[in-house]
Amino acid sequence: MITREKRPKPAATEDARRRAAFTLHEVMVVSGLFSLMVVGSVYCQMFGMRQDQWVNSKIGATEMARLGFNDLANDVRSAKVWDIGNGNLTSFTGIPPGTNQRGNALKLCMTTDTNQYHLYYFDTNKLMLYRGHSGSTNRTCVAQSLTNTMYFQAQNYRGDNMTDLTHKNVINVVMQFCQYQYPITKIGPGCLYDYYKMEMRLTPHTPDGP
Repeated sequence: MITREKRPKPAATEDARRRAAFTLHEVMVVSGLFSLMVVGSVYCQMFGMRQDQWVNSKIGATEMARLGFNDLANDVRSAKVWDIGNGNLTSFTGIPPGTNQRGNALKLCMTTDTNQYHLYYFDTNKLMLYRGHSGSTNRTCVAQSLTNTMYFQAQNYRGDNMTDLTHKNVINVVMQFCQYQYPITKIGPGCLYDYYKMEMRLTPHTPDGP
């Protein structure tokens, strides 16, 4: 009769069985590491989305400025006669000489005929900048979502405010926005930007004087 002796199991097998389950400390450590990885991933995702919104708002603001202010820049540079005043498309009053040449409206004549002109004016009630033409009640919105800083100012080449209109005056335009249009992005405390302002300084190329 042949008998087989029972041999003890290798110690490695016993150790492997003992290591098959996690201890409470190991579970807590792994859970903590996993939570940190999840939080880090969520934070990176949120940071990426915010950066994407920031870039889109910058692109939108640049596009809005290019499209909206291109006509204004071209009209100012082509103007033969210009005048700063207050009013709107149906009622415009120029600033008298000897007074600070600052108002909410800008009158631009492409020829020496002052009865034909383009008029840019700020509507402080609707927070918009409009462009219109003499003899017509139609107007075009150039910029919107503006704050109360909306004016045209005549300056010299040093940036000093002028009290009369001369050939070498510079037209300064200041606009502050409360949000972007494309995409609609809020500006202010708790949003992407605390402050957003655009300032343009333009000079007619071939003025004939007022």
